[in-house]
Amino acid sequence: MHMANELLSIPVAAGTLAIAAASLGFICRKAKQIITSDKLALMGILGAFVFAAQMVNFQLPAMPGTSGHILGAVLLAIILGPHAAAIVIASVVIIQCLIFQDGGLLALGCNIINMALVPSYLGYFLYRTVTAGPFNSLRVYIGSVLACVITMQVSAALIPIEAALSGVLAVPFSTFLITMLGVHLLIGLVEGLVTVAVLSYLQQVRPDIVVDSLTGKVRLSRKAVLTTLAVFTVVVGAGFSLLASNLPDGLEWSYAERPDQPGFETAVSNDDSTIAAVDDFQSKYSLLPDYSRRGSTIGETGRDGAESSAGWTSFAGVVGSAVTCAVIWLTAWLLRKKQSVKV
Repeated sequence: MHMANELLSIPVAAGTLAIAAASLGFICRKAKQIITSDKLALMGILGAFVFAAQMVNFQLPAMPGTSGHILGAVLLAIILGPHAAAIVIASVVIIQCLIFQDGGLLALGCNIINMALVPSYLGYFLYRTVTAGPFNSLRVYIGSVLACVITMQVSAALIPIEAALSGVLAVPFSTFLITMLGVHLLIGLVEGLVTVAVLSYLQQVRPDIVVDSLTGKVRLSRKAVLTTLAVFTVVVGAGFSLLASNLPDGLEWSYAERPDQPGFETAVSNDDSTIAAVDDFQSKYSLLPDYSRRGSTIGETGRDGAESSAGWTSFAGVVGSAVTCAVIWLTAWLLRKKQSVKV
């Protein structure tokens, strides 16, 4: 669901970037009050897990030409709360853009809004609405799935709106919107199942690690739970990422590329020279474009790393997860330190 630069006009890109930056500034001020020492490591490891999980594109059932990946925002909002979740997912999106060229530089504001801010807060609200009242495991799981499906639909709908505001659609708005909603309904269902699986694990071993504590018996120490999450992150980033589908994701399939339909014409037309220049800049300076090795030295345009060995994908998964964990931990530590100094 990472938007490319070509989906936006410069004014819309600038406006959404300003909105995202202002929102994150406000959220960071709020988050200072709820980030404890126990949350520092958890935020970092969960951010690394989401980074690794987003590398694993799975082929969508009944749709042979496309794939999808989870967002992870609802899962993190349930565990960490919406403020911390928004910071973590926004950090993931920024790292993906700057280091791995996953999402356009001009589209960074939209991607933060669509993938981090809206899903974290809307997903948490929906989950809490369904699970209000005495604890019930079934409500927790139903609430998780519904929150994932609905937030995925809303996030998917925002992209056609942003593209339409940019004036780049070459097809009717309704066509792009309906296609996006249909594809991402399936992705939302899969994300809901993944969210339920993680919450079920935490309920069995350490229910109090969730911000709105689940009911259950503590069977593992906090350190042991963090260790298992870290190990699984490495397994996903280094191993499962090798099994990821090479098919275009739901967004790319909706407007740009359909291997199952050779005659498909792109649904977007954007010949802005600034967009092309930014794309070229990203290609020149991304360290591991498309989670693979560069085909040229930094600052030069050359072939991409599509033909590099699978080892580079595993390397990107592990390094990206580690960098994500470190950046999130440092961000959370700085926010907590400022709050301590203020107090």
